[in-house]
Amino acid sequence: MGKLFDETILEFTRKGVVDRVKFLRGLRKKVMPSQLKRIHQNDKKVMAELFLPRWVSWDLLYDWASDFKEESAGRDCALCENKSEIGIDFSEKFICDNCFVKLKNLR
Repeated sequence: MGKLFDETILEFTRKGVVDRVKFLRGLRKKVMPSQLKRIHQNDKKVMAELFLPRWVSWDLLYDWASDFKEESAGRDCALCENKSEIGIDFSEKFICDNCFVKLKNLR
């Protein structure tokens, strides 16, 4: 992650603010790809759409989003290891749409 983001997580961990650390680590699940793209474009209006706590600054959010620029081509599937933009997060693992459909039809 970015330098500011890592420093903030470290600071919250030292202070024992576990709920904030958990929120920051789960931020990927709260931000849609279209919003991530707008953050990369420096569109600060996205802050109002995300309903973030007051302690999350624009600099912190932008620093966090900077690590996901290469992700626009998709994410690696935990099952088939192919890149895909469409899929779900299950038990903190990304499963592409094709593998999810295959699993669903195994019943």
